[in-house]
Amino acid sequence: MTDSPSLPMDVDELRIRRLKADDAADLLELYSLPSVSEFEIWGPWNSDFVEATLCSQAEIQPGDPGVALMLAVELVPEQKLIGEVQLTIHSIENGQGEIGFSFHPDYCRRGFATKVVNAVLQYGFKTLDLHRIIANVDVRNERSIRLLERIGMRREAHFVHVMRHEEKWIDDYVYALLQHEWKAVS
Repeated sequence: MTDSPSLPMDVDELRIRRLKADDAADLLELYSLPSVSEFEIWGPWNSDFVEATLCSQAEIQPGDPGVALMLAVELVPEQKLIGEVQLTIHSIENGQGEIGFSFHPDYCRRGFATKVVNAVLQYGFKTLDLHRIIANVDVRNERSIRLLERIGMRREAHFVHVMRHEEKWIDDYVYALLQHEWKAVS
């Protein structure tokens, strides 16, 4: 099975769907941009990494614990991947998940990220019945921090020097939202 009952998801002109081989060029473009890769622990992607990612993602089933399900964010009128969003199930028993996202800067400030993150939170809370979803964010990533706070997530932690990137230590914030809190704001 490659799709669950709620995938793909259409949100206005956006489609949130499983990654496919045709996404390789757009993924490479996205994760080759310094403004995107600066906030990722793995740095800029190359074509081999894109190919390996697409192959591994093809094997992952929605709801599989312990692995990030990467979903393409496609701008349907342009038939272009403009970002990706990830959902990781950390514990089925305890209903714990994590969300992450990256968007091409040419498509920022249009509300796309907010729509997509809200849709994936809905998928996590309603379809997968998660109790809690967290998001880890580089403290330098002001746009993502504003988005997480705008949609109702609260900052629960500040981890100091959690990872090393280009010879510098980076701090992380952890944001979280509980299912009942999501229901109250959605």
